[in-house]
Amino acid sequence: MKKTTFFVTILSMLCSGLFGQTPPGLTDLAGDGVVITAVSSENISTNNKRMIVVGSKLFFTAQTTASGEELWVSDGTPTGTKMVKDIVSGANGSNPQWLSAIGNKCYFTATTTTQGTELWVSDGTDAGTTLVKDIYSGTSSSTPILLTAFGTKVLFFAMDPDSELLPVIDATKAEKWLWITDGTAAGTTRIGDTPTKETGYDGIHGKVIVTKDLSKAFFIGYSADFNETLWTTDGTVTGTKPIKDINPRTVTGSFAKTAPAAIEWMTPMGNKIVFRAETVSEVTKNTSLGLNGDIGSEIWLSDGTAAGTNWIGVDFAKGMTGAAPTPTQFAWTLPINDNLLLFRADDGVHNVEPCVMDISKPFVAISNPKIVFDYNNWSFPSSVQPSWPQQWRTVHNGYVYFQANGWIWEPPTNTAKGGTGWSLSRINVSSGDISKIDSISACRQWTTGNYTIFTPNGNTDDSKYFTEVGGTLYFTANDAANNNELWYLDATNYPKKYCDFTGNGIPHSLRTMNNTLYFVATATNKLYKVSTATGISVPKKTSVNIFPNPVSDQINIQTEESIKSVDVFNVQGCRMMSVSGNNKSINISTLHNGIYFVNIKLNSGEIAIEKVIKR
Repeated sequence: MKKTTFFVTILSMLCSGLFGQTPPGLTDLAGDGVVITAVSSENISTNNKRMIVVGSKLFFTAQTTASGEELWVSDGTPTGTKMVKDIVSGANGSNPQWLSAIGNKCYFTATTTTQGTELWVSDGTDAGTTLVKDIYSGTSSSTPILLTAFGTKVLFFAMDPDSELLPVIDATKAEKWLWITDGTAAGTTRIGDTPTKETGYDGIHGKVIVTKDLSKAFFIGYSADFNETLWTTDGTVTGTKPIKDINPRTVTGSFAKTAPAAIEWMTPMGNKIVFRAETVSEVTKNTSLGLNGDIGSEIWLSDGTAAGTNWIGVDFAKGMTGAAPTPTQFAWTLPINDNLLLFRADDGVHNVEPCVMDISKPFVAISNPKIVFDYNNWSFPSSVQPSWPQQWRTVHNGYVYFQANGWIWEPPTNTAKGGTGWSLSRINVSSGDISKIDSISACRQWTTGNYTIFTPNGNTDDSKYFTEVGGTLYFTANDAANNNELWYLDATNYPKKYCDFTGNGIPHSLRTMNNTLYFVATATNKLYKVSTATGISVPKKTSVNIFPNPVSDQINIQTEESIKSVDVFNVQGCRMMSVSGNNKSINISTLHNGIYFVNIKLNSGEIAIEKVIKR
């Protein structure tokens, strides 16, 4: 059987300045003199300088001394990376924002001296980059925001004379109301007379949430009758309306008759959304649960109808904090499928920890929704400590990877070894069954809690931007102070650094196009293409051999160099054994039969990974 050995000694070479600012394995697409202006935030609700993928084209914003900031496009090659159109000729630029992929085109906003800030569309060519409509005619700006794909059309909020002169909330402040476009001037119309929450909104899925069947979209709207509440639209004027008064408590001294719903974290779940909203006695007293008081900010579910928009009926964050009900702090939501939702929240007992709920099943206290596990179970005399899990973005090989703040616990005595800071962690969600997602299947710290790329005792590896490409999970992380770089998981789900810029790379805007990874590095403000699938490889220097294979009880390691450590992983990536020192015979008789990966770290710094079969 042909064995595969991976060596990564090149990483130490990358740490030096030997290769300059473009480490091996990367391709600088835009070249010298081009500054990529995409920003690092992944929050589509607030990031108006993002990089997007449209089919086989990558759209982004960049600036040069000659052209200023304009829209750029790349087909993944240096020759195919270029400015789309010099919308404002000269050094000033058109300041493109709100790049959004709709169909095979990129919609965005651009600013010109003759038309102000208006909606534009591009197919990636100069001739195919045009103004959609001068919504606020003349030099006045409609300033479109929150561009969202709605099938083949685009929903957005913009200002026109009516919304400027007849604001809903404050007579002294102009507002932006809801519009829709098919990409033509005639097909660009206003369909709503309500503003949305422009600032102070929490959530990473957007401020306009479209259902899976594209039949409707949800957004936060305002009216004199219902204050802030949940609205829906089907893309027409008559189909754009508030769903129900979520917080019907009467108030005085406001523009509205009732109180605001304080909606946050709208999350798509098939043809429904889950969100957080204020939940008061006027709502709870109508349930059959015997509750008749305020329970604070809690979890709601909506199908777009008044009857189907309700508090889930479970006071998840039980109890009081001071004189007010404990808020659930429902946030960092990740749909595993149309029914199963991973999120973080305070359950009133363990503080803010990883949680899960299934919207297809009855909501029952303790079991649905429920805490996955008490990640940071280090209790001080005065409080229970939260782990604040966050940054989960995708499911990779049945696991959700994220960062959380906790402690390392050493088995079998469960002794606290020290704080981890914000470190790489994961949860097993492969079953897709809420009853099976718990502390046993979570595989904390691969075996005991989390994996710290950065040495523990409070240091933070800040793992985030998890992006799967061709079966490999990439992300960014720190392994030392001021050294945030691109990492990936190897064949054993063990984290490895892909490349290291001179200084602090700080990669962001990780994007997948044609099964290839692209990203921007803050250190250089350049756009890079990852040229290899799993890191930088070099010819192996030292022969490493494991025998017998298959094996029943003891594996022998043959190598001319001394061994620093040996780790044995199962196929799920959980570390089953760890042996330090120059041990060339490892007893694995206690392991179950199956396939394992043996990670051999040599004193030279080289790492070899061998697959063995235990029988």
